[in-house]
Amino acid sequence: MMSFPSTPLTMLSADDPAEGITTDVEEFVPQEFEELISGAGPLIGILVGVGISALVALAATLVTSTVLKQFFRRRPTVKRRINRTRTPFFCILLFAGSALTVRYAVEDQWWDGPVYVGLLIAVIISVAWWALRVVKIVEAVILAKYIGEEQPGVEDRRGRRVQTQMDLIGRILAAIIITLAVAAVLLLNESVRGLGAGLLASAGVVSVVAGLAMQSTLANLFAGIQLAFTDSIRVGDVVVIEENFATVEEITLSTVVLKSWDGRRFIYPSAYFVSTPFENWTRVGTELLGAVELDVDWRVPMDALRGRLRRLLSTTDLWDGETSNLQVTDAVQGHVTVRVVVSARNSGELWDLRCLIREDLVNFLRAEHPYAVMTQRMLITKEEALGGRPESVPTGQLGVVPEDDDAGSPLTAATPSEATDAEGSVEEGLFTGSIDAVERNREFAGPGEDAYRERKDRQAE
Repeated sequence: MMSFPSTPLTMLSADDPAEGITTDVEEFVPQEFEELISGAGPLIGILVGVGISALVALAATLVTSTVLKQFFRRRPTVKRRINRTRTPFFCILLFAGSALTVRYAVEDQWWDGPVYVGLLIAVIISVAWWALRVVKIVEAVILAKYIGEEQPGVEDRRGRRVQTQMDLIGRILAAIIITLAVAAVLLLNESVRGLGAGLLASAGVVSVVAGLAMQSTLANLFAGIQLAFTDSIRVGDVVVIEENFATVEEITLSTVVLKSWDGRRFIYPSAYFVSTPFENWTRVGTELLGAVELDVDWRVPMDALRGRLRRLLSTTDLWDGETSNLQVTDAVQGHVTVRVVVSARNSGELWDLRCLIREDLVNFLRAEHPYAVMTQRMLITKEEALGGRPESVPTGQLGVVPEDDDAGSPLTAATPSEATDAEGSVEEGLFTGSIDAVERNREFAGPGEDAYRERKDRQAE
């Protein structure tokens, strides 16, 4: 329980922190104010002093906020945060003036000590409140300088590194401000000061015990700071961790929040990203290569399959026009493995492109070349095997595509059209084809070109 001075304020010792604070403030108090309050009597003096304090606090708050908002008139975000400092600033001046009023108006009363200390505690809390708001103003000014007035979201393309660092620095400063405020309140109590001296005497033992007890917490804390300043990940990066494909949604001092493609959130400790390898698909860009593998019969017409792939890619915007390749990668156990390698602008479009290619090639083989579908068969005699063989299908040179663009079954559509809507044969992709899919794809588009350029410049240095 907090103890208060048993004697009037005029009898406080010089070693008391409250007395020291009052002595420092008294130097700036006009002599007329002191004489007015002390000569009016306790009740009238308190009412007059509190009223004057409220008027002065209100005037100072309005003038200060108006000047600052005029200075940042082109920064709406900063102006809004300046407005949030008015209440704590008003409370600081009001409680400080009320404490001085009690100091001058009340003498030899049993309640003046507790009231005065309570007002000082209110001043300390108001100062901490105001300081937290000032940190937000500084953060808004820096973010406005580097990324503009728009608040950065997951889909933004600029200022990712600055945003992440400012978030972490803001949390650190908030923890420091709150700690100092609590310490200042405790130092107003003489019994707590004695306890603090005892703790300082055993600081070695306490630090060892605290370090052991908070080892994992401290490890995550320093890992969070390391993530922010080493730039191994940032908000908006697309990562794969423990087979979870997700985008980085938030980085705090102790945790990293990942958002999966299906809306789930994975929360990992920051230390995980420092000690465990993981995939970052948007480290220096979003462009990716993807593969589609099909197990088919030995009789598969490779040139026709390559022609079908070329026709399909020419009709879809999912392909970025950079890389397309179809090769036989394996031929064992009665079948061959055909692998298609294509490129796309980002991971979301690559997923939908792979699904599109797989579906179209399956439909093409089933409709046009059913003998190429992988089957289990037994070869009895050479004559019977030759008798059941279809016409010879030449392999051709690698990369040579026959001119059969207008032949065969219709291509699978990547996006809905009037014809496909009427037939009902097209479903939108996971990352393309609908509003929800486009929004999902935007979340997995990476932190943006500015982030990639910055990372490449740092690597070059």
